[in-house]
Amino acid sequence: MAMSAPSLSFTTHARHRIASLAYRNPGADRLPVVWIHGLTASLHFWEPAMYAEIRRQREWFSISLPLHHPSTYAGEFTADSLNEEIFAELVARPIDSLIPHGKFHLVGYSLGGFACLNYAAKYPERVASIISIGGFMTGRARGLEGVLQFFARGHVLRKAVFHGSWWLMQRHVVFLKLATLFYARRWRQLLRYPYLDPTLRMIFPDVRHHPVAGQRALFRYLLEMNLMDEIDDIHLPVLVIAGDRDPIIPYDHQRAYAERLGNGTFLSLPGVGHVAFAEAPDAFREAVLSWLARYD
Repeated sequence: MAMSAPSLSFTTHARHRIASLAYRNPGADRLPVVWIHGLTASLHFWEPAMYAEIRRQREWFSISLPLHHPSTYAGEFTADSLNEEIFAELVARPIDSLIPHGKFHLVGYSLGGFACLNYAAKYPERVASIISIGGFMTGRARGLEGVLQFFARGHVLRKAVFHGSWWLMQRHVVFLKLATLFYARRWRQLLRYPYLDPTLRMIFPDVRHHPVAGQRALFRYLLEMNLMDEIDDIHLPVLVIAGDRDPIIPYDHQRAYAERLGNGTFLSLPGVGHVAFAEAPDAFREAVLSWLARYD
């Protein structure tokens, strides 16, 4: 039986309105998968490159990060508008609505990886397994995101630079593509990746509508993120996929938290940066599909 067209839905909590996409499949015979995208992308991030095996065998769902269009926040975002408990609930409520019963896999990229680990520390009961792709337990980044964090913390001049950078990236998909290159090490492989342009075109209409003030607030909030005090509470099977040349999330940090997890598995991809699925597509695909099958 063919999959139906994706359906968009919203859930609300703590003045956040979180968007989700459901890709239903009446013929699914494997556990569903919930995907969470990375910072500055959108819930449409996964669709162009979704593997045929997942489309055929599973239902899958994409949950938006807060402050990423079409998700919204009512009122002025403050330091109290997002903490680890609120963040976990912003994942839990869409999941409970989309998948009321049964187990599921949870996959996140970068900040989405943090969101998955944060959820697992607080709501572990129904999760079959987790895949963290370039994810982290503490939110201090480096590279392009580290620079944006620096400007997000400032006033007047630094604030103006942050807003100017965002204004430029929201003008045209070409600027978004140029920004993506800063995340890779194998940038030639990234440019050859057949789903790069389709993915950028898919998410760009949302990126254009991301609230700049909200993104700046989220970059600041990243600096306060720290799950290391809860790492011993995560007993679920976790696959951590890391490029050993990741310019955004330190490789040593990813390896260290994977080793501390009670049931963690670490996959190191040599010469790869922060875009593992595009820089090493064959190894990445094999790892993800094998892992999901193992923990169904």
